[in-house]
Amino acid sequence: VPPNFSENKALGIWVLGQRAQYRLMKENKPSAITLPRIKLLNDIEFDWTVNKDEWWQERYDELNMYQARMGHCRVPRKFSENRALGRWVSTQRR
Repeated sequence: VPPNFSENKALGIWVLGQRAQYRLMKENKPSAITLPRIKLLNDIEFDWTVNKDEWWQERYDELNMYQARMGHCRVPRKFSENRALGRWVSTQRR
């Protein structure tokens, strides 16, 4: 489930949070995730990783749609319609 899962945005955000908490736990940092929760998620074959190439391509496709609609690629960092796209474009400019 991608973070911007259009069919259920709350689910996408929740999955992102689970992955973040799991990563913190793996780094021996304070984390809210528990071993019983990890087991439950593993039991349903939860994917703890994010395919970064897939995620990058998704943002790129969104940028193409933005450019087609707006005529430019100057997406504001805090683009209210798609904050992830705004942050991604800002990161690509660095």
